[in-house]
Amino acid sequence: MLSFPPLDTSLESPGLGAVVLLAVLQGVAEFLPISSSGHLVLARGLVGLEEAGLSLDVALHVGTLAAVLVAYRREVAQLIRDLLGGKLHMIGWLIVATIPVGVAGVLLDDALDRAAQTSVVAGYGLFATAIFLIIGDRARRRLGSAADGDEGGYGAPAWRLAVLLGLAQMLAICPGVSRSGTTIAAGLVLGLPIAQAARYSFLMSIPAILGAAVFKLPDALGEGIGDLRTSWVLIGVAIAAVAGWASLRVLLVVTSRGAFPWFAGYCALLGAGALLFL
Repeated sequence: MLSFPPLDTSLESPGLGAVVLLAVLQGVAEFLPISSSGHLVLARGLVGLEEAGLSLDVALHVGTLAAVLVAYRREVAQLIRDLLGGKLHMIGWLIVATIPVGVAGVLLDDALDRAAQTSVVAGYGLFATAIFLIIGDRARRRLGSAADGDEGGYGAPAWRLAVLLGLAQMLAICPGVSRSGTTIAAGLVLGLPIAQAARYSFLMSIPAILGAAVFKLPDALGEGIGDLRTSWVLIGVAIAAVAGWASLRVLLVVTSRGAFPWFAGYCALLGAGALLFL
């Protein structure tokens, strides 16, 4: 009888199993409103995983960035056409929306690294996500049928919206707080149709994810990939991209059907489990 050695899931000496696990979690939870950072913190604590390494973290974020670029390729193409044509409103809007999270990420970098090592912070962050999702769902219900509408394209959103959604995105630098959940909920509270709120949320994620990857890149290059094989890292990037694309498509379908309370309940239960058992 053929036998196969088990995949090494220890990140102290990282194996393919660990890379696949983290890639799936990163891809799925980055865009569903359940917090990828919270899931990664809890996964490491639950199965005894050590820090995966900055290089792998940056690589997996590149995978999820690719998912956004594919899912919103029409909007990205429109942004490029606008840039080439000198129409800079939306480019400027995205820059303004990215400034809060960029400034907070630079100033709080060390504190965030420490927070990412404890399940307590992730647990409270997941509770915060649950609250944001409930608030967003109530706003969606108040909007009624208008919440399901969409302007088409990305429109010409106001600068005030960029600032407010940027501040909402800034909250998600805390482990356990979902970036997509927080920004979409904020958009609903501000009166946006849910499809439009999701579109702005994920367009905002492009400079946010890219900026974080570039900011961490020098340290990642200096650290190298350690015991990881290059092929494993590339597999992780591909899995994160596919899982991210799938979660994006799922979210766009289920959010219009009132799924936020279910995501909120899941986050609350996971947060409670983190505080009680990890």
